[in-house]
Amino acid sequence: MLSKAGAVHTVCVATSYGSDVMPDDPFVTVRVGRMDRKQMEEFLAGENIGDGDIIIDATHPYASGVSANIRDASAKTGCRLITVARGGDAGSLSSGEICHASIEEAAASLDKCSGNIMLTTGSGTLSKYCENVSAETLARTYVRILPAKESLDICEELGIEKDHVIAMQGPFTYGLNRELMLQYDIRHMVTKDSGAAGGFAEKISAAQSLGISCHIIMRPECRDAADGVSIYEAFETVTGRACHVRRRIILAGIGMGTKGIMTKDTFEAIRHADAVFGAKSVTAGVTAKRKYDMYLAKDIIKVLEDSKDIENAVVLFSGDPGFYSGAKDAYDKLSKWEEDTDITVLPGVSSVSYLASKLATSWDDAAIVSIHGKAKDASDELIRSIRYTGKTFALLSGAKDMSSVAKALQSEGISPKIFVGRNMSQQDESIEKLSLFEAESYERDGKITVLFINEHPDKKRIINTFDDDDFLREDIPMTKECVRHESIRRLAVCEHDLVFDIGGGTGSVALEAAALSPTVRVITIEKDKKAASLIKKNVEKLGLKNVTVIEGDAVSSVEDLDRPDCVFIGGSGGRMGDIINSIKKKGRGIRYVVNAVSLETIEETNRLIDEFKAYDVKIVQMAVSNIRTVGSHHMMQAQNPVTVFSFTI
Repeated sequence: MLSKAGAVHTVCVATSYGSDVMPDDPFVTVRVGRMDRKQMEEFLAGENIGDGDIIIDATHPYASGVSANIRDASAKTGCRLITVARGGDAGSLSSGEICHASIEEAAASLDKCSGNIMLTTGSGTLSKYCENVSAETLARTYVRILPAKESLDICEELGIEKDHVIAMQGPFTYGLNRELMLQYDIRHMVTKDSGAAGGFAEKISAAQSLGISCHIIMRPECRDAADGVSIYEAFETVTGRACHVRRRIILAGIGMGTKGIMTKDTFEAIRHADAVFGAKSVTAGVTAKRKYDMYLAKDIIKVLEDSKDIENAVVLFSGDPGFYSGAKDAYDKLSKWEEDTDITVLPGVSSVSYLASKLATSWDDAAIVSIHGKAKDASDELIRSIRYTGKTFALLSGAKDMSSVAKALQSEGISPKIFVGRNMSQQDESIEKLSLFEAESYERDGKITVLFINEHPDKKRIINTFDDDDFLREDIPMTKECVRHESIRRLAVCEHDLVFDIGGGTGSVALEAAALSPTVRVITIEKDKKAASLIKKNVEKLGLKNVTVIEGDAVSSVEDLDRPDCVFIGGSGGRMGDIINSIKKKGRGIRYVVNAVSLETIEETNRLIDEFKAYDVKIVQMAVSNIRTVGSHHMMQAQNPVTVFSFTI
């Protein structure tokens, strides 16, 4: 990092091997050889290290004696000493590991055990280990050391058989650790808490996967992982520059929750991650260097900002990230946080695909609806889907949802086959076929996905319209069906639109628009109390929950509402200009349809079209006649001609 920043510096290493692994660089000078305190003092004096200079102690966390010498030697120079701490992982391990205060204590414990031993604590502790174990224990010990002459010489002097020496440069991956342990039939693994830089987590997870006991030599009290600063803080102190870390974040689906259902890509991502994030229920069975019980982007960002050593992060989501998951929101926020962050999404097995496979059925021909965690009336969409679709998969929040949906189906006269998948892939997994009666009284807790099969679904009308006789009328004026249908056609209502109906009357236009799609939201505003009450009765009669009735003045009522996509004005009380002006403040591109009967309204609408510079203007006058029977004759009975204006502002 210093070399990339162009900062000239000297690195002191103990052995020639330490020099060999240092890259050639014009900004660095490498000094080889072990030094005691006096030799350090002489070296620093020879380099003229003094006020304004910086010494960085980046030694191994177990080299407490070396750190003490550095501390004493640097104190005489008047320079600044920075200690870099290598983060430890032993404090976050699961239960089952055996911790020892020293290598001698570990050796004494292992001398009483049976089975092969892998010693990964380096050649520096090897002599103390040999002094505290029997010849029989030493004969079943395999030592993993650096491929340096000095380390190999120590093994030879201590009588370690050559075929029991594994000389390799680490840190090692999970896979290589595991293969070595299998190769030598290891039953006990001894390690130091060497942190991420030493591949500590990879060693532990590999051993645990094979049922191997882990013996950990704890760090000296004087060199706890909390001592000192991070490598990033040290860099910023030395250079005076902010340290930017380009991160890699993986949003991964963990499937139904068990390792057997997890993809290999997700498994590998977790193994190589510096930290894993996710809801507690999702990360419960995951082994990682660091785990955080959180999945919201704002919480994850705070951790990453405080922990620059987390360069590779994995955020876990249950099921599949693209299937009703929080991954979408996380992706949006994390990608906006740091533009150069590399964000990858890994798929997982969703509950729908899992249940479909268990039932040996397809899901490509099914509707998929989620009411998990949604409002009470969200089940209306599910009931509609079951009514008109042969096969519907549904994600429910729990037993209460199952019971309420079953009751709604019963009241609607719909009797589908019901298959409930509960806690799928878990040990207590259950997949049951229920009758409607059994579903009503369903009480089992857990994560639930349901398949509804309706063998006789209703046919859904392609053009969904109401007749005038479908509405309660009383003495409230109503936009007649032919004019109503043409007006709604000219509104050009789209999926997920917000529609305003000004001067609702009986609510016929509002309800007709709402019936187009359950994704359409309609707000009808009516100042007459009697008419507003009638609209509510019609809403209840026709069972359309996506209509909101507001009783009040249109101009003031629209002020606190969201921007609409289209607006129908059937009655304005002479304030059409004020109404349009209030809505116009919410943005441009809003489609209007106005019904005008009187010449005055026609004149006013034309004037407002010019005043507001409306475009895409279309005007049609409709004259509709109904046939009535008079004696033996059928006579045409004309309705009032209506001029239908449509325009965009």
